[in-house]
Amino acid sequence: MNRKRVLIAGGYGAVGAQLARILHDRHPDLELVLGGRSAGKAAPFPSNRVQTVVVDTNADDPLIHAGENISLIINAVNDLDDRLLVSAVRRKIPLIDITRWTEVFNQAIRTIEQEELHAPVVLSSGWMAGTASLFAMILSNSLQHVEVNIHALWSLRDKAGPDSAAFMDRMSIPFQISESNTHRLVYPMTDPIKVHFPNGYTTPCYRLDTPDHVTLPHTSHIDSASFRISFDSKVSTYALAGLVKTGVWKMISGERFQPFRRKLLYNPGTGSAHHLVIQLKGLDAKGNEVKRTMTVSDPLGQTHMTALGAAVQAEKILLMPTDKPRAPGIYYPEHLFDDRMDMDAVTHFFKQYGVQISHS
Repeated sequence: MNRKRVLIAGGYGAVGAQLARILHDRHPDLELVLGGRSAGKAAPFPSNRVQTVVVDTNADDPLIHAGENISLIINAVNDLDDRLLVSAVRRKIPLIDITRWTEVFNQAIRTIEQEELHAPVVLSSGWMAGTASLFAMILSNSLQHVEVNIHALWSLRDKAGPDSAAFMDRMSIPFQISESNTHRLVYPMTDPIKVHFPNGYTTPCYRLDTPDHVTLPHTSHIDSASFRISFDSKVSTYALAGLVKTGVWKMISGERFQPFRRKLLYNPGTGSAHHLVIQLKGLDAKGNEVKRTMTVSDPLGQTHMTALGAAVQAEKILLMPTDKPRAPGIYYPEHLFDDRMDMDAVTHFFKQYGVQISHS
């Protein structure tokens, strides 16, 4: 029997290497192809089921060296011109993409709409590969007219790849949110809400533009979704909010000042826990207002939580029955899991890897 082969673009990176290890250890019959821009690079761990190839998202055809019989592609690097996306779609290979901020996320949708799809394309660029939206969907089960608020605590000591800091270059650009069937523009680092995180840290969280507030309202029972962030340094949080509010951040938004912007918040350390607090309110079957809160904490940090988010979605695609494959189309991670059993399996998956989840 032929083994399934999964290509991870960015398979050497902070997220890609952890994702590869998770899938490798869970699936003894799975072959992994790790793609990167450098030829001949050694795999991050030894295995006769792991090979490396060149995958350059700036090439005309990034998958030219990928080989045949790829069952699934997981993209963990920036694909700013959609070249890897188009290469996967035209090869009729299922794709999970975890790398896009909202503007490039919307660009991907427009690109896909110009192509003929023969396989699922999962756009999983919400927070931590869509993990935040996935748990928001689980928490909102059985409710209607739901308002979702997702809050993240970013540790400046955590491990991080360079692409993870790209959101900082969007801080001066307004974005659209949906509220009660209306749309309005808001700015990053505004409208603070004080949040108490599972580690005991209480801090204001500020708006941030992530695809979560785009994808969640596509669900019939969710009316609105917002995402906010804070950093585990109050000095850094207030400094960034002040720079955005006064317009200074916009003044230093060009490439000339990019090293300064990145230095302010991107100084990755050896690791630290990543925390989410998801709060929502909605109506139950009797029309009564219900409020729920979930906390999600990964002691191994945001790259590990991202890898787990990508891995649980990859398993959902890979384990579909061959006679009932997932239909071609655009999917968001929170829409891959269809029923209560699916949702329970997701929670169990994360808990297996030490992620602490509680809700009230």
